Amino acid sequence: MEKYHSAATEAYCQTSSTVLDWLNTNAKQGLDQTEAARRLQASGPNRLPLSGERSNLQILFEQLASPLNAILALAAVVSFSFRDWLEGAAVLVVVLINTGIAWWMEWQAKHSMKALEKLSGVQVKVLRSGKQFPLSADLLVPGDILILEAGDVVGADARLISGTDLGISEAALTGESVPVDKHPDPISPDLPIADQKNMAFKGTVITRGRGTSVVTATGIHTKLGQIAALTHSASREASPLQKKLTDLSKLLMRLMGWLVLLIGLIGILQGKDWLLMLKTGVAMAVAAIPEGLPIVATIALARGMLSLAKHRVIVKRLSAVETLGGTGIILTDKTGTLTHNRLSIARIVLPEGEYVPEDHPEDTATPNHFLQLSLIATLCNNALVPGDKDDSFSGDPIEVALMEWAKGMKMRVNDIHQQFPRTREWPFESDKKWMATAHQNGSEILVAVKGAIEAILPLCHTLDTQEGVVAFDNKDLFLATAEKLAGRGLRTLAFARADATHDQLSDLPPLCFLGFIAFLDPPRPEVAPALQSCINAGIRVYMVTGDHPQTACNIAEQVGLSTDCETSYMTGSDLEKLFERSDTDKSRLQQTKVFARVTPRHKLQLVEYFQQQGFVVAMTGDGINDTPALKKADIGIAMGQRGTEAAREVADMVLKDDSFASIALAIKRGRAIFANIRHFVVYLLSCNLAELMVISIASFGNLITPLLPLQILFVNMITDVFPALALGMNASPRDIMQIGPRDPKEPIIAKRDWWKITGFSASITLATLGVLVYAYYFLNASPQEANNMAFYTLILSQLLQVFNLPEGNPFRNEVTRNAYIWWAIASGIFITFLMYSIPLTHTALQLIPLSTEMYTYILIFSILPTFTIQLGRLVGSEQ
Repeated sequence: MEKYHSAATEAYCQTSSTVLDWLNTNAKQGLDQTEAARRLQASGPNRLPLSGERSNLQILFEQLASPLNAILALAAVVSFSFRDWLEGAAVLVVVLINTGIAWWMEWQAKHSMKALEKLSGVQVKVLRSGKQFPLSADLLVPGDILILEAGDVVGADARLISGTDLGISEAALTGESVPVDKHPDPISPDLPIADQKNMAFKGTVITRGRGTSVVTATGIHTKLGQIAALTHSASREASPLQKKLTDLSKLLMRLMGWLVLLIGLIGILQGKDWLLMLKTGVAMAVAAIPEGLPIVATIALARGMLSLAKHRVIVKRLSAVETLGGTGIILTDKTGTLTHNRLSIARIVLPEGEYVPEDHPEDTATPNHFLQLSLIATLCNNALVPGDKDDSFSGDPIEVALMEWAKGMKMRVNDIHQQFPRTREWPFESDKKWMATAHQNGSEILVAVKGAIEAILPLCHTLDTQEGVVAFDNKDLFLATAEKLAGRGLRTLAFARADATHDQLSDLPPLCFLGFIAFLDPPRPEVAPALQSCINAGIRVYMVTGDHPQTACNIAEQVGLSTDCETSYMTGSDLEKLFERSDTDKSRLQQTKVFARVTPRHKLQLVEYFQQQGFVVAMTGDGINDTPALKKADIGIAMGQRGTEAAREVADMVLKDDSFASIALAIKRGRAIFANIRHFVVYLLSCNLAELMVISIASFGNLITPLLPLQILFVNMITDVFPALALGMNASPRDIMQIGPRDPKEPIIAKRDWWKITGFSASITLATLGVLVYAYYFLNASPQEANNMAFYTLILSQLLQVFNLPEGNPFRNEVTRNAYIWWAIASGIFITFLMYSIPLTHTALQLIPLSTEMYTYILIFSILPTFTIQLGRLVGSEQ
């Protein structure tokens, strides 16, 4: 079978008879059943490889295996080994809650449909042993004669043998919005898929006409199969957040190990009880780990996922929400993403001038000519109008656009067809490039004609003008205008008419030229402002499409993506030359805004190139041709309405409204989430570092014990969960989309953040140790009273630390406006009071009654860190 599949790569540049000989088949008889069965046995079913899908257990294991969860689980095991059941259980609950939330959110978002395989389950019509019958596409083999009719999904790659008015929509495969006119003639070698006009490809749709073809490739050997293979081979990168959390976990593990070992040794050398020091070491290990981080990050991401869902954006992976915030490159498809994937009329050219479809006939110089053109466009039209309704057109996109234009001018399509019944049709053929219909008009026949302007002009002898019908002497002027519009990516269609008798219909009578119409798949109105928002945010946007360069450039200029696209775009062949040489300077790729006539492999290569340059890459698309790049990108974004199931399956995010504007919203949400994650990481680490510094300095200075092991765990429970959770609810800063994307190589905690953490933790440490020393040496408090004062001061100063996180106005910012922050502080104080009030817990935490004076000093020392930081900022801003 390999010889048959190898022949498929050259089928389009050979005659159909040569291809039939290669495949050892007959166009009129097809294969016999015995030979077909033998080839099926040799080549296997015409199916695509199954796509892998994560099972529920895999999702659960991935969540449990995260580094922070692993460290927490280890700390829980150590606690249990020393029979510290409360500490171990508390840590384990955090692990289970974090894992459960993450698993539940991803389980709900998981798509179970395998779209590529579903495309193989269509029914086709084949010719075998001289008989035509329906057959499952799974059973097609090279050499089968495939019958193609309007509405059919092509079941395999096939070389055309014959065709009449055959048009195939290849939008899902190539990105071209206009159906491709097909013909059986051989064409030049080395052409991209979009230009192989004598081939029908698996998964594409017949929009009009009929034809016969011979199957040249099945299964993985089809163009669709090659895309499927690319999709499977494209590995998914770990998200930037996952990488940053992993790096942070490793750093904390190293710091924790050395610090715990050092404190333990010093304590033993000072003669302290080794079991107490071991328990203290375990407590410090737990203190060093921000156990609130995974659960808070998970809840913040889940909240972002649910928030985006309300705006019709479905996020399939939790980490994708944050990754969006770091996006520096957006590679966007054109058809169906920037445009409607629906042709509409852009220009109407009459002998009197150019008009737009919004113009009404009464507003033009010659309303009768305007109406004549729309009448001919309606009559010479095979779009379907089900029932008695005029608004449910279906069929060829150009013909549907003409019907919608007529409807917009209040023309009753059904009434027109009844008034002018069709008596004959000259179907469109690729060699003549026109179509005509004859209609009864009283005692005469009205002939309506449409086609390529270069084919219609030679058939026209007269021109219908404002002064009447005149000799058509200025054909070059119309041709030049049409070529100018075509150069801007518009597709033109000319119209003509003739009045004739039945005797004159043996051939097409001389025609009167009416004008021509230019069509375009228009950009979505919300795209331009959304693109500008992304550009303002420092995000580079590139168009990557399989469509014609002129069409792509026209759209790019309309939406504001490029101003000089005509001189700076690159095609797939340009990319091929650039990528095949490893030593070639590829910097030009970053200056090029439009990539046209690209293949799925080119899209994948562009994603890989920008990722290698250190960018976080988002790829948008809706077609089968987009799936490899969607999977490889850091964020794959599929269209929900017009997108294929294949694209939605591999994407990380699905836009249910197909709106590019939703991407800007998602990026804003992602940036806000990362800012909140960074806020609570700074908060958690400054609090945890303060605990370590308090114990370390007290141990080095041989002071009384400031914190007991269980007290450390209680402080963590109060400060690592409630305020951190509240910080995850912060609203996004107003200027978040006015700054550039963060450096993807920058860790969660940047250098400036470590300075913040050091300053915050130092102020809390000084306050806690200050109240400890003051109570013991100046107030003559007992060691237990001094311990309790340090314990309460540490809790309250950490709760108040949230107000130091935002910079700027200390009274009006995203933290002070966050109601959850105030509830978190109140909850922390209430739970601490509750622990003191319950005999069992105050005994476990070794809490005793304190005097009013002691509580006053606790309040003063607790406020000092926040007051000192804010005062320092105020002084610094005035210098």
